[in-house]
Amino acid sequence: MKPVYAIAATLAFAGAASAQATVQSVSLDDLERFATDAGHEVVAFGETTENSLRAETPNGLSYYMEGTACDEGACRGIIMSSRFEATDAVTLDKVNKANLERAAVSVWRLQDSVGVSRYVILDGGMSEANIKINLDNFLAIVPGVADDFFGQ
Repeated sequence: MKPVYAIAATLAFAGAASAQATVQSVSLDDLERFATDAGHEVVAFGETTENSLRAETPNGLSYYMEGTACDEGACRGIIMSSRFEATDAVTLDKVNKANLERAAVSVWRLQDSVGVSRYVILDGGMSEANIKINLDNFLAIVPGVADDFFGQ
């Protein structure tokens, strides 16, 4: 009887996995949908690239989503980023420390900006739920990085 349960469980798992669509590329419309489905307001398009948008969370956190590795509007990667004006408090030592403490994101300083980014590669496919979780995780990390540099 145990083999029957094992086979049934395997088939149920396979059915659940195949029921969720695999995303291998995204469009600007998809990025907009990810932001609005999360309850965020899209405030601008095309500020960084033609396949980009800027959105804002209900608590005022501004972030960008950009499609990367694009061919005719089908992008095989997504970069999520948030940027702040760098002050003297943003030292390279603090940037390095922030990178070591948060492997899920990259923290960087470029001239007068400090930023946090997360890159999602869609090669081989990813579920929409996983893309949404990546966005949620990114947005959960950004405020802590900002606090590291600017305090409460």
